[in-house]
Amino acid sequence: MATPLPSLTALRAFEAAARLLSFTRAAEELNVTQAAVSHQVRLLEEQLELALMRRSTRRLKLTPAGAKLLAACSSAFGELRAAVADLRRGDRQIAVTTTPAFGARWLAPRLGRFAARHPDWELTVRHTTQTLDLEREGLDAAIRWGRGHWPGLAADLIVRAPLIPMATPELVAERGLAGPADLTRVTFLHDEDPSEWMEWLLMAGLNPELGRRGLVFDDENALIQAVLRGQGVALLSAHLVAEALAEGRLVQPLGARLAEENGYYLVYPPQRLREPKLQAFRSFVLAEGEG
Repeated sequence: MATPLPSLTALRAFEAAARLLSFTRAAEELNVTQAAVSHQVRLLEEQLELALMRRSTRRLKLTPAGAKLLAACSSAFGELRAAVADLRRGDRQIAVTTTPAFGARWLAPRLGRFAARHPDWELTVRHTTQTLDLEREGLDAAIRWGRGHWPGLAADLIVRAPLIPMATPELVAERGLAGPADLTRVTFLHDEDPSEWMEWLLMAGLNPELGRRGLVFDDENALIQAVLRGQGVALLSAHLVAEALAEGRLVQPLGARLAEENGYYLVYPPQRLREPKLQAFRSFVLAEGEG
């Protein structure tokens, strides 16, 4: 049996007072009287049988229980506000998800052109390294790296994105990286796990177990920054570091490429393609990939 929730009015009054640490400022924000806010907070404390605030003539101070409840209320009310805003936007909104690195380094620089061509659409991009369920999360599409096979979803290739060993020219010169065997003299930088480096080393005829060592990052942006700072060699897609390659801040000293068949794909439920908003976004990203 679900635990009954306290009064929503009381929770709202508490969240405002706890966030602002003032009954007066909370009352102004909620457009009620100070006495009403104080009464609702006291009612909430009685319902929970917990002290949430310490009151003094000068200020409010949260108890540990109050601090815990404030965090939960802030998160819940934030999600409600976002959901209501999405509902108000309705069919004008296109909700897309992609990784932080691809979103920041490939997609974001191009979105101004999409906005100029489609001013009636409101695009929201959600950045995460997790593979989200599009239907459950209320998303229209995702941009994912892989081989183009996601059960139940259509997938259109945007750009091919094999993985290539990259490093700074300074590190290449310092460690004398002339061939794969020279990798024993550098630090491997990994995106989440060592399996990709192990596969590359095996393909290059080296002991794949060498790939288990090094530094592991759970975000490609952090991985890229580590490479740019000369901390080691990483397997990267050229699309994520195109500017650094063009400027000579990164080089590809070893040539051999991994996962040639992989790329970034626009992924979506097939039935969504009937919707004009997805048609517009799909046409845009596929054209950008070709350009």
